[in-house]
Amino acid sequence: MKLGILLTTSPESENTHTVVKLAEAALASGREVHVFLMCDGVHNVNDDRLVGLIEKGALVALCAHNAEQRHVAQKESIVWGSQYDLAGFVEECDRFVAFD
Repeated sequence: MKLGILLTTSPESENTHTVVKLAEAALASGREVHVFLMCDGVHNVNDDRLVGLIEKGALVALCAHNAEQRHVAQKESIVWGSQYDLAGFVEECDRFVAFD
């Protein structure tokens, strides 16, 4: 089973904590996790908790257009994508939740 998560809020939001805990639980139970960051959610690339998810096996991508608008530097372990990539996540995931 594959879980998709959309995060559109900045790291200061409690949504980041919720997404991290949800993703950790899914990964611990053997599920694949795909996280897509857009809008202010692209600022989460600088959050160590998100990096921890990548180290545990999550795939993290973001909207490159939103990142460029917000002057977010590219990170090596995060896929710079587009709304097309988000649509792919939605299509291929068994469950998809959005936090905005």
